[in-house]
Amino acid sequence: MRRILVATAAATALIASGPGPAFAANDYPTEVVADYVIGCMASNGESQDMLRRCSCSIDAVSSIVPYDTYEKASTILQMRQVTGDSTAVFRSMTMLDEIVKQLRLAQIEADFRCF
Repeated sequence: MRRILVATAAATALIASGPGPAFAANDYPTEVVADYVIGCMASNGESQDMLRRCSCSIDAVSSIVPYDTYEKASTILQMRQVTGDSTAVFRSMTMLDEIVKQLRLAQIEADFRCF
């Protein structure tokens, strides 16, 4: 029961939290940019062309979605992959779907711009 309460509190904090650190467009932390590009290249091919396209993609995403929203959406998506009752709240709260939707739409726009 405690795990469910902790997960619920975490989900509520994601929704209610105010803006995090002030990151401007294209000012995501370097490790986040690198992780995105590495994952993108792993999915699409490890070539110089893909490096350029994947770098373009994270630049496009960061110009559309503030880092705070990106971080929330990424956390929600990661928690949705964890099985069990303690993380069910991340799969069932429709308010969290809106945060993820913002990231998905930014990624679609990035695909149009870069691929």
